[in-house]
Amino acid sequence: MNIITKLKENSKRCEAGHVAVTVVLFLTILIGALTLIFAPKQTFSEDENRVLEAVPQVTLASIRDGSFMDSIESYVGDHFMLRKAFISLNTRAQLLMGKRDLGTNYGTTPAEGGVYFGKDDHIYEVLLPNRTDIFKDNVAALNTFAEKTAMPFYVVPVPSGSQEQPDKLPFSAPNHDQHEELNAIRSAVGSNAKVVDLFDVLSDKTGNDFYFKTDHHWNAYGAYEGYKGLAAAMGIIPVPVDDFDFKVASNAFYGTLYSKAVLTNQVPDILYLPVYKKQMTLIQQTGKQSHDSIYWEEFLQKKDKYSTFLGGNHSVDVVKNADVKNGKKLLILKDSFANSMVPFLATNFSEIHIIDLRYYNQNIYDYIQQNGITESAAIYSIKQLCEVSVANKLRAR
Repeated sequence: MNIITKLKENSKRCEAGHVAVTVVLFLTILIGALTLIFAPKQTFSEDENRVLEAVPQVTLASIRDGSFMDSIESYVGDHFMLRKAFISLNTRAQLLMGKRDLGTNYGTTPAEGGVYFGKDDHIYEVLLPNRTDIFKDNVAALNTFAEKTAMPFYVVPVPSGSQEQPDKLPFSAPNHDQHEELNAIRSAVGSNAKVVDLFDVLSDKTGNDFYFKTDHHWNAYGAYEGYKGLAAAMGIIPVPVDDFDFKVASNAFYGTLYSKAVLTNQVPDILYLPVYKKQMTLIQQTGKQSHDSIYWEEFLQKKDKYSTFLGGNHSVDVVKNADVKNGKKLLILKDSFANSMVPFLATNFSEIHIIDLRYYNQNIYDYIQQNGITESAAIYSIKQLCEVSVANKLRAR
C-alpha cells in the first residue's frame, strides 16, 4: 500500500470521526434546546435555596437597556439540561483545583464568606472579621433594652460550627475568632445582663458533635447544651436529657451550607426532634392561628427541614404549656437558633413569647407590659448579630 492510499484512508477515517462528533454535538444542542423550551420548569431551587429566573418578557425598554439579554442568560443558566449534575461537577472541580472557600460574595456589605468542606462530611461557614458597625449597634441596643426593662435579662451568643470545630477545617484555612464578639458583648452589657458563654460547652473537644454537617444551626443536642447553659444562668434546674426521646424525623436533611456549594455525594444530616417523655400539653399561637404542637411536620417534606421547629421564623409566637403552673413568662428575642431550644425551655415556663425583631414592627416595650413578661433572653448566633441590624427595634419606645 503506497503513501497516497494510506493518506486517503486516514482522511476518510478523520471525516467519519468529524461527522460523528458533529452529529453528537448537534443532537446535544437540539435536545438541550428542546428541554429548555418544552420541559416543565422549576420556579425555585431547593438545593440552592433561591428563586430561579422566570421566562424573559420581551419589551422595547428591556431590549433597549440590555436587560432582556441579561434575563435570557440568567434563564438559560437556571434551567439548562442536567443542571444539578453540572453544578456538582463544578463544585468538585473547584475542590480538585485546591479552592477552599466556595460560594463567596465579597462584593456585598457586609462581605459574605462562603463555605469550607471539612472533615467528617462537615461543611462549615467561613467566618470573616466584623467590618461594619452592625454588631456594635446591636450589642449597644441589647444593653439599652436591659436598662429600660429592668428585668432579669440573659444574652446567649451562639458560636458557629467552624469556631467550635477548628480541627476539622481544611489545613491552615483562615477563620475569624468569635471570642472577639463574646468579649465585646460582655463589655457592652456589663451588669445589666448575664452573658451565657457556650464556647467550651459546644466545642468538639468534649467529644461530641453539636452542629449539623450541612446546615449552619446547632443540632438538637447542641440546642440542649444551650438550654442547660441558659437554665444555669437563670438559676433553674434543667430537665435531664434522659427525659427526652430524640426521635428521627428525617435522615435526608440538606441545610443552608449545602445550598452554597451543591455536591451530589454529600452525606445528609439526621434531623432529631426532642419529645418530652412526661405530660406536656403545648399550644403554639402564631398571629391568630393556633397550632397544637411546636413541630410543624409539613416541613419534613421540604428542603428547609429545620423549620419543623416552630414552623420557621415569625414575627411573634407564643408557646403555652398548660402543665406548668408557675406563672413565669419568658420573652425570647431571637434568630432561628432559638427555635430548636424552645422544646426544652417549654418544660420550665408557663408561657414563652418569641419575637423575631427582623419581622416585628410593633413597640417591644408595650408588648412586655401588655403580656406580663417576667424575664427575657436574647438568643442569637454571633454571625447573625454581625450581619443583621435589630438595633432600632430595641431603642424605640
